[in-house]
Amino acid sequence: MNFKSLQNQSLCALAISLVLHAGTALAKDFTEAQFASQSLGHGVYELAYDAGQNALYAASAPSFDKDKTAGEVFRLSADSLKIDERITTQRRPFAVSLDEPNHVLWLGNALDGSVTLLDTRTHKEIKTLQLANDENKAHVREAVLDKKHHRLYVSGIGSENKGVLWVIDTQKQQLLHALKQMDPVGFAVDEASDSVYAVTGSGELITLDGKTSQERSRVKVDPSEPKHYFLNIALNTAKGVGFIADTNTADVLVVQLDSGKIVHRVPTPNSIAAVYNAARNEAYVTHRNARQISVIDASNYSLKHTVKTAAMPNSMVLSPDSKTLFVSVKQDEKADKADYVLKLDLTQF
Repeated sequence: MNFKSLQNQSLCALAISLVLHAGTALAKDFTEAQFASQSLGHGVYELAYDAGQNALYAASAPSFDKDKTAGEVFRLSADSLKIDERITTQRRPFAVSLDEPNHVLWLGNALDGSVTLLDTRTHKEIKTLQLANDENKAHVREAVLDKKHHRLYVSGIGSENKGVLWVIDTQKQQLLHALKQMDPVGFAVDEASDSVYAVTGSGELITLDGKTSQERSRVKVDPSEPKHYFLNIALNTAKGVGFIADTNTADVLVVQLDSGKIVHRVPTPNSIAAVYNAARNEAYVTHRNARQISVIDASNYSLKHTVKTAAMPNSMVLSPDSKTLFVSVKQDEKADKADYVLKLDLTQF
């Protein structure tokens, strides 16, 4: 190899080094102290944003004691995070899904295997649908609304992968399907393509037909890793990929929605929830154990920023203008502190 070749190689190596260094230098760590927050209470889980009322709803299961079966829903001002109302519910809600045009907040009651319909105008319970029974004692985990087809998808977590997928007709407000042996955990809906994507506790990506709610395909995303437990998936439909949050293993998996093929592994700790922001072409992922939130550049799947939290970030909801991300943050069970909501101003990133 001559001197000129060596010189060219050195220049290339230097250029690559500078690019990598520049990318790292641009990444910035934030702390939750730089953003607004609101202390709530114990057992805060999922969030929903009501644009018509400019309000944020937070589901809360204050106690796991058998004799304390009542729950709470906090209604906050989206601007100030001030608690406008604390709504007592007969059962303990964990999951939430908002049907804003029909003024119904669907509440998933994990410990009872049921969903409750709450009127967002009166804050009165409309009815409760009992889903689990003696034959199937699955616990409700996630509830995701398909507004186009008037359906609510509810994941029922059972023992030994005996999960169930409940499909509710939101117009008739009654159970439409109970699909067994699905093992669903989290969902995302693409109304444009009439598709529903479910991720499972055994590392699968399931595609459902939005018109019929029946299975189109099922694929093992990463067969070489048996420890996968997928919790949630966020969709970038323009690019045809999904961001999968995994509670058991490190890295956020970026997969092709049509095949389940892994496109990229974003190096992060194990994760809980994922949200995609099309306006900013970013994905946000919560990491409970690591006490941080990742901001991922969806154009090249690089880690742009991290937000360090004092406690464990859990669920997220994006504001309609895509400029604000609300995050529920949970305390350690041994900590004598209240869970809280964090309001991230995305324009600071």
